[in-house]
Amino acid sequence: MVEFSLLLPLFLLVILATIDFSGYFGARLSVENAARAGARVAATTTLTNYTTGTSPQTGSGIISTVVGNAADASVPSNVDCAWQGTTLSPTQYPPFTWSSTARGCIGIWYFELEPVGPPQLCTQYSAAHLAFGSYGGSTWTAAAPATGCVQADSDIVVVGVGYQFSPLTPLPALSGSALNTFGETQLLEED
Repeated sequence: MVEFSLLLPLFLLVILATIDFSGYFGARLSVENAARAGARVAATTTLTNYTTGTSPQTGSGIISTVVGNAADASVPSNVDCAWQGTTLSPTQYPPFTWSSTARGCIGIWYFELEPVGPPQLCTQYSAAHLAFGSYGGSTWTAAAPATGCVQADSDIVVVGVGYQFSPLTPLPALSGSALNTFGETQLLEED
């Protein structure tokens, strides 16, 4: 009986840690799947369909697709991810961030393919504002995409989804960092 009482806390710790890891892994897979599903829809959505098309081929339809495919992650539909920089470059991961007060974010970015150098950010579709534009720091400016942006075969659409997992036990918090997970998918615009 003494041995049981000594080992019970350790046994419970292992069980709860397994549950937390499983939940985090499930949320991570959901976020990656949501980014893939959103990118598939975004790659076939024309610029005019963002506001006048039929769902899911609209801006809000893309966001609904992302949220609907984020099964184990409660991704908010009205929080934007902020792209870090102006190019599509693999030097920073994750390439986007979001407000520390939000549980997650959705980002839809378009990058213009360049003859030389990395693709350049040409516009973002905002989940929070349901419009095209860009961020200057934390300030949103609505603006129509430049000519040639959101165009088939010359742009890359990137859909990013971020999510902050909330563990059941306080053990992961002992590391001092939040359990953030990210999913990002890049596809060539096909419309």
